[in-house]
Amino acid sequence: MHKRMTIALAALTFAAACSQDPTGASANELMLAQNAQVIADNVAATPAGGTTSEGWFRRLLDTLRTTDDAVARAYLDSAHASRDSAWAAFQRGDTAAARADRRAAFRYVLSAVIELFPNAPERTGLAVDNAIDRIEKFLGGRDAPRIRAILAHVKELRVQADQAFVGGDKVTALALNLRGIEILHRLFEHIRDNHRDHDEVADGEMEDVGS
Repeated sequence: MHKRMTIALAALTFAAACSQDPTGASANELMLAQNAQVIADNVAATPAGGTTSEGWFRRLLDTLRTTDDAVARAYLDSAHASRDSAWAAFQRGDTAAARADRRAAFRYVLSAVIELFPNAPERTGLAVDNAIDRIEKFLGGRDAPRIRAILAHVKELRVQADQAFVGGDKVTALALNLRGIEILHRLFEHIRDNHRDHDEVADGEMEDVGS
């Protein structure tokens, strides 16, 4: 049910989220993007489950199999209710409400993650910083304007995440850091498909986790 809604919502937002540039990225930059994506994936991957949204969700479920945390379970119940509301909104044609409910469901999942792993925002932010640093060292002085533009954008997300964290909003901090790592995790696709709204694409992919 939720997967059908995800596919349909993606179709509705596809034109706004991504378009093709007739000039396209150079073959060399595409190759660099593919290598840079591997670097980001290696940074995010850990034996404990990784610092991507999928990795944190997997760790959350694995931990709840052996740990009875009522607060985390309540957050997941709220996430499930929000996904049901999103599906109902989509069925009645209210795509704006459907997107809002999907986003709320994702934030409930992040709240559950933070309940069990309080350092998740900082750990994910550190992974983003490390990935950017390694990718920039890999690029050196080579010409890669699109990759560098995306790296600059992810750096801006890190600034926003740190500001949210200092302000006490750990959920937003984690969401922004995860958005950054998700963009780097799909760097090749963002370059190849010339996505115009990297945030929208990354958020849509993350909100699919647990659906």
